[in-house]
Amino acid sequence: MPFRILVADDDENVRKSHKFAIDAASELLKDKLTVVESDDSVDALAKIKSEHFDLIIVDNDFKDKEIHGHLPGVALIQIARREGVNTNTPIVFCSAETFETLKPMVEKFKAVHFPKDGYDIDRAAHLFVELLTKTKE
Repeated sequence: MPFRILVADDDENVRKSHKFAIDAASELLKDKLTVVESDDSVDALAKIKSEHFDLIIVDNDFKDKEIHGHLPGVALIQIARREGVNTNTPIVFCSAETFETLKPMVEKFKAVHFPKDGYDIDRAAHLFVELLTKTKE
């Protein structure tokens, strides 16, 4: 059964790193993983509300502040948990921001905090497999 994963980050290089980890996860799962990308928070919000995903990976600080409706990733997680088709979808919050207040906020909304600093593709792949396997059960 193919899985759909939303990767929402404004940095193309970070999206590429996530895709490398997703490719590794696909090999581990021996299943197809389809990646849907979003490079701004407004587009990510629209996708989160209307399209079902098996996993969502979201940044916090999008550089789209000039766009009407801009939101940080923490707000995207909160909205995803309250409305739309992804209220129970596993979410990975992957941000370079290391504020001590972010991790508890993210965990409060049942998302996994995975720091960008020292991003480890193998560790990310195993996390993605773990979360996707739970959705299959």
